[in-house]
Amino acid sequence: MGTHYHDQPPEHWAGPESLDPTPVWKQYLVVAGLLVLALVLIAALAVTALMPQWVTPPAVVPGGRVVLALDEMPGVGAAPLLFAAPLVDEAHAFWVSQPLQGELVAVRARWSPSEDAGACEVVALPPFTAPIWGYSAVCPAGVEVPGSPIFGPRGEPIAAPRSLGRYLVSVDGKRVIVNIAREIREYGSTPQPRVSPLGTP
Repeated sequence: MGTHYHDQPPEHWAGPESLDPTPVWKQYLVVAGLLVLALVLIAALAVTALMPQWVTPPAVVPGGRVVLALDEMPGVGAAPLLFAAPLVDEAHAFWVSQPLQGELVAVRARWSPSEDAGACEVVALPPFTAPIWGYSAVCPAGVEVPGSPIFGPRGEPIAAPRSLGRYLVSVDGKRVIVNIAREIREYGSTPQPRVSPLGTP
């Protein structure tokens, strides 16, 4: 037959302290600690979000955001501005232009024709006829690229296998915030139809 708990000798019985719950003051300490941690996290997020309003442009704030002055941005159709060292490193350098009123575009100053190809330097390209600047890529020896890569004012490929990388741009009052941590993926050139879809074969 099995052994019941009342058959055990007294020295094997659990003492009354094993039935006591955790003291209330310890529970309060745990709750208070969690509340303090939550408040610290909220305060850190709030400070990070407000930092673009506290710094003097141009400046870089945590989160990969570059703060620029709105009144120093290029005008509509004007030459793009390059932002590089010492503000940002070479890998994150970018151009800013304004193709249309109120539309600020930031494109990366580095480009490659493919994922595994070397990097090329992006330079501003003066307009041919219309007062709209574009971009071109100057590639070093060893980087195979057909012809001279040319891009539109928004980095779209005109004579290039794919577009320029772009950064997200937002305007907050008199400040322009370029998020170099959020790159818009490059896209390839769109193949054009050789025959009009309305034409008869």
